[in-house]
Amino acid sequence: MVQIGDQCWFAENLRSEYYRNGDEIVYEQEDQEWKDANDGRRCSYEHDEKKSAFFGQLYNGYTVLDERGLCPWGWHVPEDEEWTDLVAFLSEGAIDIEAEGWNGLADGEVGQMLKSKCCWMPQNLSDVSGLSAQDEFGFRALPAGERGFGGFFSNAGNYGSGKWWTGSTIAYEPARQNEIRYRFIDFSDSELHQASAMMTRGLSVRCVED
Repeated sequence: MVQIGDQCWFAENLRSEYYRNGDEIVYEQEDQEWKDANDGRRCSYEHDEKKSAFFGQLYNGYTVLDERGLCPWGWHVPEDEEWTDLVAFLSEGAIDIEAEGWNGLADGEVGQMLKSKCCWMPQNLSDVSGLSAQDEFGFRALPAGERGFGGFFSNAGNYGSGKWWTGSTIAYEPARQNEIRYRFIDFSDSELHQASAMMTRGLSVRCVED
């Protein structure tokens, strides 16, 4: 874990195979079953255990919202507002002013400040000025990629992206599936982006202390 401002975060992506109450999270191998699922599922990137040990597990949105709890006792999947608080703290430190609630660097350097120094770019580019990751606070954000709603894997490793579910939903009416907000960092820039996705996507999870 790593302390950043008033928040304590996991320093790596979650790789739990069980909910907080001890129930097993279903591992889904088959693409069609992943696509059709309306309950919690998890998987390793490309079903490779070595990649899972390094990048963590990928979870669909149903897992994140399950009342049994995905993070360990004393921890939870952060709401989008908690990511905003993280951005505000990093922004204040970067420009040395008080900026409560401000996320002006969300479109600036915050993503670069969180990136692990490993794996975003090939080694021959990783030390180039303007491309090198800073990892100033030990957050160790990795390009863990994702599993798409159809079951396919993409964007892990060099020239990839890291995507993390939040616990914040967006409700649509009348019949469209709810979506969940997520945050992501891409190899190509220094931003911490905000977006939303269907619950059939498979993304990483970072836990934050209660």
